Order: sequence, then structure tokens, then C-alpha cells
Amino acid sequence: MKKFISLTLMACLLAFCSVAMAAGANYDTNRVEADGYGFAPATAMSEAHARAMARRAAMLDAYRALAEQVAGVQVDSETTVQNMQLQNDVVKTKVAALVKGARPVSEEYKDGEFHIVMAIPLFGETGSLASSVLPRTSTTTSFPTTLSPEPEYNPYSTSTSTDYGTYSVPETSTTTTTTTTTTTTKHHEIMGNYTGLIIDASGLGLRTAMSPVIKTTAGEPIYGYKNLDSSKVIKNGMAGYTHDINQKTTRAGSKPLVIRAIGVDHYFNPVVSVGDAQIILKENDRTHFLDDTNVVFVL
Repeated sequence: MKKFISLTLMACLLAFCSVAMAAGANYDTNRVEADGYGFAPATAMSEAHARAMARRAAMLDAYRALAEQVAGVQVDSETTVQNMQLQNDVVKTKVAALVKGARPVSEEYKDGEFHIVMAIPLFGETGSLASSVLPRTSTTTSFPTTLSPEPEYNPYSTSTSTDYGTYSVPETSTTTTTTTTTTTTKHHEIMGNYTGLIIDASGLGLRTAMSPVIKTTAGEPIYGYKNLDSSKVIKNGMAGYTHDINQKTTRAGSKPLVIRAIGVDHYFNPVVSVGDAQIILKENDRTHFLDDTNVVFVL
């Protein structure tokens, strides 16, 4: 009996650790997953009975851990799934049903211990976390056509430097300049037929969210949920995430526009210079990579 209790406590600790260490939403695998552990009781009548009871205990443990994982998923810079469940009973019911419908990803039974990994899709038209918490809208807001000028300093950085980062200039350009006016003019001339957008926010502490916003250093949003077809976002998400800018990503296509972020707003929203924002919007007018959510953030 004491052995069974100690094993149960161990299982709880392992499950807790798995929740504490996991990142919540996994954008690489497009799912939220959690581990569950169960142990065969001493009262089991056979090996098959022991396995079945251990599996059942592991599944219940995984459901509990998965509910915690899902609750902590960041929807936008101010809202988690837990917040939405507290404010909206419909969302709470949908999320609860989604967790109960989770499917096993892997299972293992050894020496009386059953380990199972349960998961639910992060994005997808039906049966996903996005379809349960993100609103479906019939209208979209156009991307901005004019932007406020660059501020005198970067409000998203502790630095007092007036250097607003690295501008993306075509390799074929032979003109160099350090003036903002000339650089902005060059931004409007860039026509690269880009397939997607990569925002390099490495080293800036950017975190993942289901509905991030790209902002300028003047505080204006240039890419957000309101600009997009909600059905497309629910199916594919607004952006992919990677830790390696050199890692090939199909989401941004074979010829992505790469922009270095200036800072991060509210942990989840990358910030770019006004000049680079002009590049993004101008190029999107040509190939519509923003409309297609062909966006990747480098963490």
C-alpha cells in the first residue's frame, strides 16, 4: 500500500514537471500536448487488468495536465485561454469538450507504469483550440496605407540609440545611405516578389501567441487578426515560429522578405521600424503574403 501511494505521488510530481517545463502550444507540431502517468494497483487480478487500469489512470492524469496546458495558451498579448473561459461560458464548454476529445500521441507500458501523451490540434477548421477560442468574422480591416513617422527614439528599447536596426535592401542595390529620408524612398522602390515574411526577433524575448500583432516603433499595428480572413487564421494560424533563422520553412516560401525586429511589445508582438513596415506593406501589395499568413517569427 505504501509503495502504491509513493508511486502515485511520483506520478503527480512527474506530471507537474511536464506541465512546468512544456511551452504550452507547440507551433512546430501544431498541437498542445501533455504527459500522463498511471500505475497498476496491487489489487489487479491479472497482467491485462493491471495494464488496463494503469492506462486509465494515465489518461485521467493526461486530461488534467492537458487542461492546464490549454488554459495557459496565450491567445493575444492580454488574453489567455483561461481568461476566455472565465469570461465566456460558451468558450469554456467548447474547450472542455476539446480536452475530453484529445487523442493519444504515444503510449508505453513498462514495469507496471503506463506513460501516455495526449494532444489536441492547435489550429484547424474543426476540432482545434483555434476553432474553439478565436472568433469568426465576416469582414476584415484593410492593411494601412500610410504610417506615422519614426519617433525620435525607440520606445520599445531601453537603448537611447537612434539606430533603428537593419533595413532590408536588395542585394542588387549599389546605393548606400545613412539618412532616413533616402532610405524610406528606397523602401518604396523595392519590388522583390517575395513569397513570405520572416521577422527576426531573436534575442529580444519574443514569446508565442495565437494572435500576435506586428507593430511599428510609432505604435501602429500593420498586421493583426482584424486584417485577415478569420477562417484562414483558424485553419493555419497567423504565424509560424522558429529558433533558427537559417532553418528552411515552407510557410514563408522560397523567397521570404527578412526584416530585423527593433523590439517586442507586451512580450508577444514584434516591433519593426516605420521604414521596414513600409517595405512590408508595399511588397504585400504585390504578392499578398500577409493576406495568406505566410509569416514566420524568429524567437
